[in-house]
Amino acid sequence: MSPSHFQALFSEEEAKILDEQTIRDRNISGTLLMGFAAISIFQTWEKVFRSANKIIILCGSGNNGGDGYALAQFLMAEGLEVEIYSKEGNFSQETKYYKNITEELRIPNFPLEKFKSNLVNPGEVLVDSLLGTGFKGSLTGEISQAVSEIRSAKERLKDSLLVLSIDAVSGYSPDEKIPFAADILAEIGSPKTKNVFYPLPKEKKSFHPIGFLRQEFKTSKYLLPRADREELVSKLSREKDSHKYKNGSAVFIGGSEGMSGAILSSALAFQELGGGISQILTPSANTLTKVLKKDPSFMVSGLETSKKLSDYPFLKKANVICVGPGLASSDLPQYSFSKEAYLVFDAGAFKYLDEKNLGPRTILTPHLGEWSSIAGKKYQSQYSAFEDAKVWAKEKGTYLLLKGPVSILFSPDGNSYIWEFQEPKLAVMGTGDLLVGVLTFFLSRGEDMIESVRLSQSILLHCAELCKGYPTAARIRKKIRNLLQ
Repeated sequence: MSPSHFQALFSEEEAKILDEQTIRDRNISGTLLMGFAAISIFQTWEKVFRSANKIIILCGSGNNGGDGYALAQFLMAEGLEVEIYSKEGNFSQETKYYKNITEELRIPNFPLEKFKSNLVNPGEVLVDSLLGTGFKGSLTGEISQAVSEIRSAKERLKDSLLVLSIDAVSGYSPDEKIPFAADILAEIGSPKTKNVFYPLPKEKKSFHPIGFLRQEFKTSKYLLPRADREELVSKLSREKDSHKYKNGSAVFIGGSEGMSGAILSSALAFQELGGGISQILTPSANTLTKVLKKDPSFMVSGLETSKKLSDYPFLKKANVICVGPGLASSDLPQYSFSKEAYLVFDAGAFKYLDEKNLGPRTILTPHLGEWSSIAGKKYQSQYSAFEDAKVWAKEKGTYLLLKGPVSILFSPDGNSYIWEFQEPKLAVMGTGDLLVGVLTFFLSRGEDMIESVRLSQSILLHCAELCKGYPTAARIRKKIRNLLQ
């Protein structure tokens, strides 16, 4: 898939420009767009609203508050019980228009400072329409107090209270503590990068386009779509006249003393997906023994740093060379690998990132701590590392997959591809080793780098979902067989 097939993401600044551009170029009013948003949110979450005993809407003084007023008048028109708490301020023309309508309809409206958590009861819906994604800085005054009261209400009532945030969770920043637990995030106009990081399942986030001219706005950030089971099975199929090299060839370098499990996880993931032929090179005699005990069919050899690249002829034949799972930095081979092969560098391979092994056929797969070590700077989150990592990948002309609850692939052309599916079952030791094994498989089968990452993340997500409870990496890997049945 090319970037044009992926959903684009926008920064807060880009979203604002896109909003203004849509109003100007389409000659459409902001008032009408607010109305579109209200109708779209209602239609998407109609069951939620209709099942509520009462809907309480907290409105800020900006355009985000205007969305709340627009929703309030629409909900009342549908015969639902609505109550508003309003922040005073300098209202835009659009916000004032809908606020006036709510006053004409005599919807109960109280000062925001009067909102308290003990006023919220079980079975009610609380709509957060206080702040948009453009807000920066620390919360202060009545907004800060209102956010605190939302948090208190949610902690007290838990699942008996549903909190829906419009366009942004007020006060949320990926680098800070979550202000409160929203149950639904209804995004308006343009998908925002910051919102991807808010920890909600995909099905609890909705996007309401309302006619913004997104396709005409150039951006460099995209969401990676999930591959469904049918697509994955088709990608794993073998042709009847296939042979082992056509089905993918790879070398795995790693498994230093005491770390045999990592290299085995990677190599076994490659094999169980249907990889044709692979070799493990390990500096540990114990790892070599464990590999052969696990599966005598493995092609495995001892890795000696004193040997030359030419001493390992399969390194020249393999489509992909995966370096790093369970590899100690003292065991790193000082090789310049073939420019013909794809290179996957993980964990132990991050110590020798010289120019000779970086390029458009190389991908690094660090988690945030490893990336902080590479960059020489500590980062609080994938979000805070975003710009520096993007620049680094472009300057080095290589791919960088920054792993985390939300993972980001940075490409040499300056584009970024975000995997938004947050799955707690994958937050377990060893899943990084599985990922590089799966990634090695798809690269060895001829998929390009972006597609290989998309398919690899989809495989792991699918296998994790098949597991009950919180599985080990080994249990997740074994679910590959279920996928192929």
